[in-house]
Amino acid sequence: LGSNIFRLLDSLRALSSQAGCRLRALHLSDLFSPLPILELTRAIVRALPLLRVLSIRVDHPSQRDSPAVPGNAGPPSHIIGDEEIPENCLEQLEMGFPRGAQPAPLLCSVLKASGSLQQLSLDSATFASPQDFGLVLQTLKEYNLALKRLSFHDMNLADCQSEVLFLLQNLTLQEITFSFCRLFEKRPAQFLPEMVAAMKGNSTLKGLRLPGNRLGNAGLLALADVFSEDSSSSLCQLDISSNCIKPDGLLEFAKRLERWGRGAFGHLRLFQNWLDQDAVTAREAIRRLRATCHVVSDSWDSSQAFADYVSTM
Repeated sequence: LGSNIFRLLDSLRALSSQAGCRLRALHLSDLFSPLPILELTRAIVRALPLLRVLSIRVDHPSQRDSPAVPGNAGPPSHIIGDEEIPENCLEQLEMGFPRGAQPAPLLCSVLKASGSLQQLSLDSATFASPQDFGLVLQTLKEYNLALKRLSFHDMNLADCQSEVLFLLQNLTLQEITFSFCRLFEKRPAQFLPEMVAAMKGNSTLKGLRLPGNRLGNAGLLALADVFSEDSSSSLCQLDISSNCIKPDGLLEFAKRLERWGRGAFGHLRLFQNWLDQDAVTAREAIRRLRATCHVVSDSWDSSQAFADYVSTM
């Protein structure tokens, strides 16, 4: 679309102002944008304040289609500006970011104007510092009181452990996803107990998804304490896919759940772990777990996957 995105938004804005218009969702993907993604997002919510769902993914700003190029239309003044964004109706916001650090204040300005937001998903977002990430989380806590589901994918949160704990102590969120976020890359021996303690004290969090964070057997066994007898946790959905978990660790995890006798806690996802290294032990672990929860797994070949990975290097 390039700079034509502004013509599209202007047309959609005119359409949405018509009586009877039911434009409530907008999905834009694989874009070459003349604006950075957060500026474009501001422009969209300014132009379409009645949107309920916005999903936007920008590959990278397109210099070729920059508004400064003669013949390309610049953004209309009523679509983009520095003034405060008016309150909007967004309930679901999904953003896929290109490479490069994102200005946290711009994202915060969108969040502050989105008081009805219930779901937020950030994919590949990078911030200049953990403090900037913390600013975003503080904004969510103060302005987005209806937020129930929060998802982070492909973000380096290794240096944001305090911010992660802040999230896990949030008593309004019902579901949190940290997908391939390198959570346990640093200080795992110290961070895991802190994380478990935060979760044990949170009675509102129902779902936690941790795929691709190298939890390993030791991390899984630490996580088992969330379901101990002295825990207030209401967690009923746990995703530990792609976490280098081996059969013996999974079996010990199952035994601990049996010993604590917490009863069924819902769904456990185990995709793409190293369970093929000892099929007998893995089957026994899954058999025991199925007495406690609904287990979803696969027959992933870890050796072949590693060979495929090496072959592409």
